[in-house]
Amino acid sequence: NETEIVGIDSLQGHRVAVQRSDSAAYALADRGEIELVFVSDLDLAFDSLLKGEVDAVVGNKLTGLYIIQKNRNVDKIKIVGNDINYTSYGMAFNKDNIELKDRFNDGLNSLKKNGTYYNVYEKWFGKEIKPAWKGLLNILYGLSFVILLSATLVILFIRLNSILKKEVEMRTSDLTIANEELKENQQFIKESNRYKEQIINGIGSGIITFDKDGIITTLNTTCENILNINNVNFVGKKYDAVMLKSFIDIDNLEQCLRYEASFDYKETRYFKKHDEIVLSYMLEPLIDLSNNSIGAIITLNDITEISKLRRQISEKDKMESLGTLISGISHEIRNPLTSIKAYIDLLPFKYDNPEFRSKITTQIPEEISRLNNLLTDLINYSKPKTLKKERFDIVQLLNQTIDIFASELENKNITINYLKNEEQYIYADLQQIKQIFINLIRNSIDSIDKNGIITTELILRGEKLFLNILDNGEGIKNEDLINLYDPFYTTKESGTGLGLSICFQYAKDNQASINISSNYGNWTKVELVFEVSQE
Repeated sequence: NETEIVGIDSLQGHRVAVQRSDSAAYALADRGEIELVFVSDLDLAFDSLLKGEVDAVVGNKLTGLYIIQKNRNVDKIKIVGNDINYTSYGMAFNKDNIELKDRFNDGLNSLKKNGTYYNVYEKWFGKEIKPAWKGLLNILYGLSFVILLSATLVILFIRLNSILKKEVEMRTSDLTIANEELKENQQFIKESNRYKEQIINGIGSGIITFDKDGIITTLNTTCENILNINNVNFVGKKYDAVMLKSFIDIDNLEQCLRYEASFDYKETRYFKKHDEIVLSYMLEPLIDLSNNSIGAIITLNDITEISKLRRQISEKDKMESLGTLISGISHEIRNPLTSIKAYIDLLPFKYDNPEFRSKITTQIPEEISRLNNLLTDLINYSKPKTLKKERFDIVQLLNQTIDIFASELENKNITINYLKNEEQYIYADLQQIKQIFINLIRNSIDSIDKNGIITTELILRGEKLFLNILDNGEGIKNEDLINLYDPFYTTKESGTGLGLSICFQYAKDNQASINISSNYGNWTKVELVFEVSQE
């Protein structure tokens, strides 16, 4: 911040640092009244200057520039005045070696043109630190350039203004024509929008559209009639500011707006006066031409009458199923009862026959046991159960179930693999899932005579877990596949026909599904599909 020192002549009365044996000391001594402080090198001189121990430093310019920039003190130290004892330097050549001198000068000029010379100079000597007055001079040059440029622009502006005036007159005429065309297009769009509005209002389904912020933008007439609402009270308002939650699941709408989720078919119910109204709706994101989400659309339908018809059909199906069930129970109970009755009828006549007594003491308990098993399976099938869901490792459960059949597998020489997957947890009723595994593995073993193979595998795809059980047994006929889950339908001589029905019911209770495919005479594959997202 020193302002008094502007050159060597203004150093009188100040402390000045100089390097020992430097010619600068002699130049300063001749002027007198300057207190010289001798240092061993310029690094120390600049250090004293920054500490305020001296007022100025006089020394070699190139060395000083290098040290100032190396120590990053460019913004703390300034150079003032003109050079002292200015000395030119250059390369010297033998007088007779003109060719070498010319080649050297050509090379030097080439280095200056492409900038290499200045890069080398700055590397070894640092960038030049210009005195303050040179900065002011540059500002003056800049102002002069700006004034000259402004004057040139003014002249150009006047010239361009004249040209533009003529151009504006031409464009005004074109705009008048374009304006007329625009009015015609606006009228066409207005009529087109009215046409679209008539189509939307004429659709038999209710339609509600939302922008990306959840503001209702469209609500057709059909929707007003279905929901018994007024368009004016809904359009322009956000979904949570109106009673929309009375008609649809707001969580579904929020997922559609935020994550572009789609919902193909949902049912809700609400009361219109004293009548229950059943609605179905579909929810889809609205996508623009750039494939970006701009909102959502809901399509509503009143399915109250359809729901009533479905209930009636369901009741009819229940009665038919009940008839089939009773018929099956009657058939299954009648067979053992017939055997028991036959033995009882013959008892007075053949009691003294040892062979008869042996048969009656063996077969009647078997038939009674068969009746007991039938009734137990029937109770398990029909009795409502309270689910006890828990988180468990399905891999460990299946492997433990396989161990139950170890002796039977060994007797029939059947090979079955254990799951090698790492732990895979699901949330379900462990006992019910175990019963499913027992029934399915039992069916696979029964389908194989001897020397068979049962393969199990576990596959995770997204949020679904697929457990496959494949055997090379006798398979299932096509005509039997469609009846597999019917109660009392069986192809086994000693089966009750309730095993797969129970499996189907247990799977449904645990949000799982069963798919069975078979090639008669070759193989059967059972696919269990679990939801893992519930965890």
